[in-house]
Amino acid sequence: MKSQKVFKRHVNELQSIFSFLKGNWNELNVKDGVQMEMQLSVEELFMNMVRHNSSADGDIEVLVERKEDKIMISLCDFEEVPFDITKAEEIDFEEYFKQKKFGGLGLHLVKELMDEIKFNHSDGISTITMTKQM
Repeated sequence: MKSQKVFKRHVNELQSIFSFLKGNWNELNVKDGVQMEMQLSVEELFMNMVRHNSSADGDIEVLVERKEDKIMISLCDFEEVPFDITKAEEIDFEEYFKQKKFGGLGLHLVKELMDEIKFNHSDGISTITMTKQM
């Protein structure tokens, strides 16, 4: 089963994305804990695309797919200069707290919650695919 939908590049789209995901969860029989982890990860990645790729004017596509006992969600976005989240630096929490920083933990959280994250960039389109065991 595969389902996809395109969303405007705007924070107001989050509720529509959550509704889209919820419809898929019901159809795919996804456990509550997995639903929350996937939704939190989608929210983080979508908001990063909105905030950090504001020069792009295209929409963001979300694709949900189930293969055997895995659920995969892909977010596709136009990026002239790709940002591969799989290569983002690990956080040194001791240093992070010493500097009294706040924010910037979202990608780390996504990496911790998901079983696998893949990044692909082709023809100006970046695709981030997250996989979670059901």
